[in-house]
Amino acid sequence: MIFLFLITSVYSAFAQNIFISPPEKLSTELVGFDILGKTKNGDVLIYKKFRFEDEIQVLDKQMQLKRTKDITLKLDNYETIELIKLNEEIFQFYTLKENKNLYLYHQRYNTDFEKKGDPKIIDSTSLRLGDNFSAFRIMKSKNEDYVLIYKYEYSSGRIDKLFSVVVNAAGNIVQAGSENLPGEGFSPAFVSATISDDGKPVFLFENDTYSCKREKGNAHYIFVMQENSNQFSTTEIQNANDSAQTCIRALQFEIENKTGDIIAVGLTGEDSKDAMLGYSFFRISTFGGEIIQQHTYTFTQEMLETISGKADKNVKYVPVYKVTQIIPRMDGGALMVAEYYEKTVENYENTVYDPYYGYRTSTRQVEYFEYSDIVLFSLNNEGEIDWNNIIRKKQVSKEDKGVNSSFALANCKQSMYFIFNEDISQNNNVLQYQMTADGSLDRKSLFNPNQQEVELRPSAAKQISFNEMIIPSIYRRNIAFVKVVF
Repeated sequence: MIFLFLITSVYSAFAQNIFISPPEKLSTELVGFDILGKTKNGDVLIYKKFRFEDEIQVLDKQMQLKRTKDITLKLDNYETIELIKLNEEIFQFYTLKENKNLYLYHQRYNTDFEKKGDPKIIDSTSLRLGDNFSAFRIMKSKNEDYVLIYKYEYSSGRIDKLFSVVVNAAGNIVQAGSENLPGEGFSPAFVSATISDDGKPVFLFENDTYSCKREKGNAHYIFVMQENSNQFSTTEIQNANDSAQTCIRALQFEIENKTGDIIAVGLTGEDSKDAMLGYSFFRISTFGGEIIQQHTYTFTQEMLETISGKADKNVKYVPVYKVTQIIPRMDGGALMVAEYYEKTVENYENTVYDPYYGYRTSTRQVEYFEYSDIVLFSLNNEGEIDWNNIIRKKQVSKEDKGVNSSFALANCKQSMYFIFNEDISQNNNVLQYQMTADGSLDRKSLFNPNQQEVELRPSAAKQISFNEMIIPSIYRRNIAFVKVVF
């Protein structure tokens, strides 16, 4: 669920087919919203979570409001955690506090929002003093056949144990288990999780205390794979297998559903310098955790100059980018998408005169957010580069958490589309880059958001079909949704 806001206004434009829902004023009662997806007849479903109410909004193909449905439960002490669309059903996952226990249930609905069956209990957690559990995290498989629910148990402030449950499209628990995470020398920090199309969950944790220079024997990352309800397997990643034994500074992964293998790629660099040296590619079996393929590549001087955008021989250090997505290829390789991100804090002094105390100076901190170039590497099934390309952009903002920066990505089979705001402060142009299978890029201006009274939040976008994407907008205390049809 995306917390913070919601909307609707009408507009259709250009050959690209863009539809904008009518804007709605933001309510102070609104806690968050989520884009659930679309039904068989093309309606778009938006979930709105208010402080004391749950509501689903139904928009037609042109993003016009058709109706709303209140799905608030007649229960005390409950909270909706997530609404998920599985095929043509809606699952409402909610917690309920009773005595000293916290229960997790789900209630099923059809797309007319009629209840199907009775609620089913998924998990119960003791609320006794001393027990320390995280909130539930819930996600679905890409084919909408399974839901993964997981949480952690903490011990002395560290993640100590992982609990996971898999629910199928019929609402039944098909797998449930728990696994103790490594202890000595490993301080788990959650990176990401996913569930495959056949219902297999995989988790990635980073060692928060790892130092590749001082502690080469300890694992830097660990994959946790659930084989069945009673069995987990793990895979440790220490560092790159290059001669310098450099750190893997940014590792991400995805499951290749054809083989069931994990495809993971991380950028490499040294501990003491914010500079990337290359990348490491891994293919890992989810059955037993064996590393099938590992390949590390060190960037050439020419490639460093290309990434930095500086055509001179003095470029030695390029900051480590953030790996945002790994997209498996049909041949067992992957497309790695990485973006430059930096948050900086500057202190500003302000001196004022106080008649009682004289001149007084205070310091104010201002946060700046920069989201810049996107680098693309297409790697074959041995981890070698087939091609690479760069999308140039520079998005700088302050005191806004970077919500209008970064980009949305749509995978439309024949092409991929990258959509982002060109200038955050001006809000005057939305750019689209179309990328074909050979890495070629075609750039065009999509539309002027200021004229349409929207301001896109690209990183909160959701692809709802092979050629449709919904991008939320919050503009002048109004919320709306922009549908782009490719």
